[in-house]
Amino acid sequence: MKNRLKEIRKEHQRSQADIARELGVSRQAINGFESGRFDPSLEMAFKLASSFDISIEDIFIYEAQPPMQTVLGRVKNFLGFKFGFERFNEQAINVINFARQEASRREHTQVEPEDLFAGLLADPSTASAHLLQVSGAEVNSENSSQSSATPEKLKLSATSDFVLELALQIVRVQGKRSIGTEHLLWGLLRLTETKQTQLSELFQAYGIDREALNHQLVEAL
Repeated sequence: MKNRLKEIRKEHQRSQADIARELGVSRQAINGFESGRFDPSLEMAFKLASSFDISIEDIFIYEAQPPMQTVLGRVKNFLGFKFGFERFNEQAINVINFARQEASRREHTQVEPEDLFAGLLADPSTASAHLLQVSGAEVNSENSSQSSATPEKLKLSATSDFVLELALQIVRVQGKRSIGTEHLLWGLLRLTETKQTQLSELFQAYGIDREALNHQLVEAL
């Protein structure tokens, strides 16, 4: 969806960080909206318009149909997911971006759970990487040095969507605002309890004690 957010922001002499603080999202989320890499949720679209005291039609433009009709329809962000991308914190966004890079490198047609797993291991400073390390995994320092830029818009597979659904569920139970890397790890770990033998084998290949990891994760959450 095309938009005039950057233009309007500069007219009002406001930075991405200013808007991010006001709306309670990451600066990276605002940057993503401006660049058109992903779309805001309907709620966020209204908040952005309200922040500048203008209408949604003044910000969002879609040539194929009237802008308002587009926004009021099923807003679909770059993840192809139900809720707005702004629900993820910056580190979780980087995990998903890295997962898309990894999926592209592996010549996957979609982002699979094993790509998300690689994303969780990519940055040793995240909560998820720490938990995985404590449970036996090794973080690849080469992975952590790679850029978080996304080469193409690979969608998440249905199974990966389910992982994010699980992450959202635990965030709602906790009454928290944003999804972090630890919540994505929670979703992946719950997935290993199903018939996803490939993911279970991946945890095993990394020497991860899933029972110990689950205990550590519950404590962290």
